[in-house]
Amino acid sequence: MTDQQSGDGEGTERKRRVVRRRRDMDFTPVRNGMDFLLSAFDHLSQRDGVPGRRDLKYAVLHLQAAVEVLLKARLIREHWSLVFSDPGKAKKADYDKGSFTSCTVLAAVDRLNNIVTLQITKEQRQAISSLADTRNALTHLGHTGSVYAVEAQAATVLDFLLSFIHEELRPALSSEAAYVKATMEQLSTRLGQVKALVKQRSQRLERELRPLADRVVQCGECQQWAFVLGEDEPSCRFCLATCVDGHDAAVSQLERGTADAIAHCPTCEWQYYTVVVGARVAKNKTASVDLCFHCLTDYAREDVASA
Repeated sequence: MTDQQSGDGEGTERKRRVVRRRRDMDFTPVRNGMDFLLSAFDHLSQRDGVPGRRDLKYAVLHLQAAVEVLLKARLIREHWSLVFSDPGKAKKADYDKGSFTSCTVLAAVDRLNNIVTLQITKEQRQAISSLADTRNALTHLGHTGSVYAVEAQAATVLDFLLSFIHEELRPALSSEAAYVKATMEQLSTRLGQVKALVKQRSQRLERELRPLADRVVQCGECQQWAFVLGEDEPSCRFCLATCVDGHDAAVSQLERGTADAIAHCPTCEWQYYTVVVGARVAKNKTASVDLCFHCLTDYAREDVASA
């Protein structure tokens, strides 16, 4: 090999390293927002369940960043000009360079409601506004407010963001879909650790789940009594974990040790094992039943055994 060839080879390798480094730093808006959200959860999910003031501070800062980035990611999907502070003066060249003043987070909320026609409620908008105020106070004024107030704000916004990602971002993703799905799974496993969030989501879901109590079981992911059966895709209303069908949900219960056995259903046409023997439902958490996770028929143990 000649010196020139050797030099060319070293130059090519240097270029490859540069490309790899650039690729490592390539955070799209959705990836960036999910990364901030993971960090917020890291600071809220402490082993003893009680985040300290420093953890709460960084949880607020990173959660606010996640809200802003993810809301604007949805705006960009509608049209790139909507993230400018003044869309009427938006220039594509400035957008491509990232050289522009973007809209505020509340302006993003209003544009999502008025232009994209989403339904972000007044309560959710207020929670986002309060979080933004707290973030500004922490950054510029050395905020030393109540830990419980910060937890309550974070809980409400996290509650909103999980649903927003699930409903508004995931369905339209292509190359990032697997990443977002994997990140959501990580978030689901941590969700039950955030006490304030557990309380806030549970209270919000209580009225919704009460009439479904005879077909709500404990979720294997977050351990909350919020997993609703009898739907095309059985799912947890708390952490948004889903199963493919009733059979998948039944197998999950068996694998996690929350069922004695699974069996064929004598009533419905479903061909797989869907009856969970020894299941427990929210209507009476202390009594075990033999329930088909597909057609919701409740059997006596002898009926299932003889099927």
